[in-house]
Amino acid sequence: MSEHNGEKVFIQLETENLILKSIDMSDKEFIFKQFSNPDVTRFMVDEEPYTKMEEAEELINFYTVPEPRIQHRWVIIRKSDNAPLGTCGYHRWIIKHNFCEMGWDLSPEYWGKGYMTEALHKAIKMGFENMGLNRIQAFVDVRNTRSVNLALRMGFKKEGIMRDKYLSRGIYYDHYCFSLLKRERNL
Repeated sequence: MSEHNGEKVFIQLETENLILKSIDMSDKEFIFKQFSNPDVTRFMVDEEPYTKMEEAEELINFYTVPEPRIQHRWVIIRKSDNAPLGTCGYHRWIIKHNFCEMGWDLSPEYWGKGYMTEALHKAIKMGFENMGLNRIQAFVDVRNTRSVNLALRMGFKKEGIMRDKYLSRGIYYDHYCFSLLKRERNL
């Protein structure tokens, strides 16, 4: 269940420069563009890059089932011009054990500008406070230096390597397993 004290857990979030808007069907063109971009999907070896708008619609449907639910995704929007920059969110929430996986993606033109750090600070805080999480984990392709460094900056600890985690186009890919515990958070 994704309600806390009878209230929805997954709400719109806001930072100084960003709005984290709950994904909905109005985002399908951006989602298609994002997940068909080879620079964005290069290290997303658990899924193939999108080739049809229906794939974007399926992703949105997955994240927008009515609450209570165990997954949520936000579109990260820059306040100054309402530009969608990327997405972040939670999936595989195991409520009984208070842990969840987190994922993120950012359009290349916004890399290195601090937007994802700003968005994740807010999303992580919401996870610990609203979802009651004790552990947030993330799996990052070992070749994805930007996301590895981001996870470390956010306070995630590298727990090890999941060898041959995903098979894509006949090749197995290793992923780092990262975790952030509530007691270790630096928000």
